[in-house]
Amino acid sequence: MAAYRKPRGFTLIEIFIALLIVALLFLLGMPSFTSFLRNSEIRSTAESLINGLRTATSEAANRNKKVTFELASATGADWKFWVLDDDGVTPRTIQTYAKKEAGPNTKITITPAGRLTVAFNGLGRVDIDPASPDNHIRQIDIDSIVAGEARPLRIIVDDPNPPAAGKPRGLRMCDPDPALAALIPPDPRAC
Repeated sequence: MAAYRKPRGFTLIEIFIALLIVALLFLLGMPSFTSFLRNSEIRSTAESLINGLRTATSEAANRNKKVTFELASATGADWKFWVLDDDGVTPRTIQTYAKKEAGPNTKITITPAGRLTVAFNGLGRVDIDPASPDNHIRQIDIDSIVAGEARPLRIIVDDPNPPAAGKPRGLRMCDPDPALAALIPPDPRAC
């Protein structure tokens, strides 16, 4: 006579306990995941802007002509850069970028306010008008629309106060957190 075997499987209580543990882990991880997504959107937007600016400087140097980088608005991250045709009047767009490719939950702040363009000369440097030195974008701050949910980033286009020795000059991306700048030795990510 064969011995009686107990059926294999999970009991209803074991399944409920497993689901409860999964639900608790999900709830505990959700805030971190949301912050991760916001930080990724900020990083993606910042990288698109800095890559556009760097490409504009390269184009200016390659063409040995003035190339203008232009933001579509003071709050959005849509941009393009263009060069004037040989007639000196008609702008010809070289490259464009739409914010929807990066992050819909990011915002930008431009310094000085209201300036939407920066031009690069044939050497790939910022073309500064001596009569109006603040006529172009100097700095772009990228942050989340939802306050306090992510770490902001900053792009320095043209620094009126050049950094101390050992820090990079010119076009760069950095973290504006004052705590990073106060560290000894200073954190290289700090502005």
